[in-house]
This record gives sequence, C-alpha cells and structure tokens, in this order.
Amino acid sequence: MELLKGAVSSIVPLVTKTIFKHVAYPFTASDNIRALQLATRQLRALKEDVNTEITNAEWENGAPTNQAKEWLLQAETIEKEAEEIQLKYQQLCRCNWNISPNFCVIYKVSRSAAKMHVEAKSVCENKATLEVITRMPPPLAQEIPVSFSKSANLELALHFIKDDVHNNIIGIWGMGGIGKTHLLEQINNELCRDPRFKVVVIFVTCSKECSEEKIQNKIIEKLRLSKSDSIEQKQNTIYNFLKERSFVILLDDVWNRVDLKTIGIPNPMESVSMFIRKVVLTTRSTEVCGQMEVKKKIRVEVLNWDDAWSLFKEKVTEETIESNTLIQKYAVDVVKELGGFPLALITIGRAMHDKMDPREWEHAVKLLKQAHLNDIEFSGSNQSVFHTLKFSYNNLKNDTLRQCFLHCSLWPEDYEIKKDDLIRFGWG
Repeated sequence: MELLKGAVSSIVPLVTKTIFKHVAYPFTASDNIRALQLATRQLRALKEDVNTEITNAEWENGAPTNQAKEWLLQAETIEKEAEEIQLKYQQLCRCNWNISPNFCVIYKVSRSAAKMHVEAKSVCENKATLEVITRMPPPLAQEIPVSFSKSANLELALHFIKDDVHNNIIGIWGMGGIGKTHLLEQINNELCRDPRFKVVVIFVTCSKECSEEKIQNKIIEKLRLSKSDSIEQKQNTIYNFLKERSFVILLDDVWNRVDLKTIGIPNPMESVSMFIRKVVLTTRSTEVCGQMEVKKKIRVEVLNWDDAWSLFKEKVTEETIESNTLIQKYAVDVVKELGGFPLALITIGRAMHDKMDPREWEHAVKLLKQAHLNDIEFSGSNQSVFHTLKFSYNNLKNDTLRQCFLHCSLWPEDYEIKKDDLIRFGWG
C-alpha cells in the first residue's frame, strides 16, 4: 500500500505539469511562434554558413560529408515546416476570435510551434560538432596515356603557370586532332594533383558557337555559385568569387575572342602580388592568340615515332599486335600513315583492337594510304579528322551501330549526350 501511495505521489506532479502545458498552448501561441521564428532565423544563418563552406572548399578538392548533407536536409525540412506553421498562425490572426473562437486550431498551431522550436534548437546545437568537409582525390579530366604524359609542352606550360609571374595569358595552338585538348587535360590534372599549388582550377570547353554567357554558366555550375538570369549578375557573382583567390582558367577550343571582363574573370594582366591569375586557352589559330592578348604561345606538333607507336599499341593492345607477324608489320605501316596525330592514333587504334585477321590490317593500310594523312600537315587543312572518322565509322560492327552513331549529329558540338536519349532517338 505504501509503495502504491509513493508511486501515485511521484506520478501526479508529472501528470499535472503535462496537463497545464497542454492547457496553456492556446494562450502561449504568440510566444511559441516568436521563439520558433528566432530559432528558424538562427538555423537559416547556420545553413548559409555550411553552404558557403562547401562552396569555398570545392576549389581545394573538398566535398560535403554525408553528415553535412543529412544536416542540411534536416535544416531545410524544419525551415519548410516552420514556414507552414507561421502561415497558419497568420491566417488565424486575421480571423475575429471574439466572434468565432477556435481554440482547437490555436492549440494545434501552438503545440506544433513549440515542438518545432525544440527540433530547430537541437539541429542548431548539432552544428557545433558537424564535420562539413571531406578531402577528395583531385578531379582528373581523363586518364593520361603513360607513353607521353610528361611531354616538353606540358613542362613548358606548367613553368609558365607556376613559375613565370609575367606571362598570365598562355595560348596553346595547332591544327585539329593534334592533341591540344589532351595537353590542356594534362595541365588540369597536374595542377589538381599538386597540393602545394593551391588555386581554383576551372576547365571550360568553349567550341565554335560559344559565347561569354555560356562560359559564365559553365563556371557557375562548376563552382556551384548562385544562379541568375542576367549576364551582369553572373559577371558580379563570378568576379566576387575569384577576386580574392588565385585561379587558373583553362579554356578549350577557342574560335573567337572571348571577353574575360564580361565573363567576370578578374584581369590576369593586373599584377596582384598575393594571387596567381592565369588563363590558358587552346585554339587552332594564331589570330585568336593575338585577339586574346596571349603573352606566351605553345605550338603543339605531331608526336614523334616512339610516342606515336606507344599510344597506338596501348589502344590496339599488345595481344592483338603480337598475335601475328604480319599484323605487326601492318601495324607499323598504319602508324607511319597516321603521321603522329594523337586523335587519329587513338581512334584508329580503338577501331583495330579486335582485328585478328592480317587481311583486315592490309586493307586498313590501303585505305589510309588513299587518305594521304601524311600530307595533311603541309596542306594546313583538317581533313585528317574526317578521314579518321570515316575509317572508324566503316569499322563499326553493324549498320545498327552506324545508324546510332549518325544520330549523334542531332546534338551540338561538345554537348554531353546521354545514352538513354541516344537510344530513344534510335528507336524513333
């Protein structure tokens, strides 16, 4: 009996306290709403801090942790629910409670506000122990063939970027298919791999129909900056991000002059002792180098024999080349006909990787001799690309794949084509 009395005496205060709390909800609605507003405001500020930290860390190969992503998701959910609760309260305030009191609705809104206030405070407190950033491996543009990963042009470009403070705009030029993009990708990879060289590295493919606004959109997307509609707003967004940072902008396949100021890129030519500001571009024309006020030009030449043979063997595979002595002989003839063009070596090499019949290799040599790729360099044209493309197209396994390939022409140059979209067009 005594135990029962003791249990009752300990439970009664808790029950009483709970009852009074629920009874008070209709009368403390404004206080609960105000407390929720303050907590939500604090949560919103913390959320912006976390997003800013994530954005700033990206250029140092940082990425948000799963913990940070979950925290941001919780913060957004609370923020959204808090807005709904406050909206309901505002709607109630517009009613004349003297005429039509609805304590049941007021009770629910007040209780929801109190509960959400507790959750918002808890998420705010969790921010103190939140690990926002994790360091990721540097983003590589693509795998670089070992055979010519340390070319003289690469070393020269890296010298201009890292060690030469005077040459802030660097032009890499040469005819189509000769390896300019490949060299720019190597530069991107080397800069991202070097932990001592802490700069924002931005790789943008321009192409023939590019504009300043398209470059702006790509930079904003890569840096995860806030999006806007006008060119002027994008310009200010990019400029404000880069103005107090070291950066290297890599512009691939530039056909005409692009205005760096319009894009929002701080003038690389302005000497700022504490920052490194470099722009590296690739183009087929020396005229574009002049229009872009390039201070140092690097001309990309065809590969020497050793590099060309190594690259071709890598794409064909040694297994195929060494499967037959005649194939080895014809493979040497193919590389000679390709004249050291990296794009041609890669494309033809991939097309021949499963050809185990010497007659197929003999036929390939005849086709390439008819194309006269070795004469392309002296003519100054870009026909090597088309001859290589036609050879690769003819070597696709069947008409279905050839038809699928032709559908790629429906997309603009350098556009990222999704496989699912290509399949649907093929069905159509």
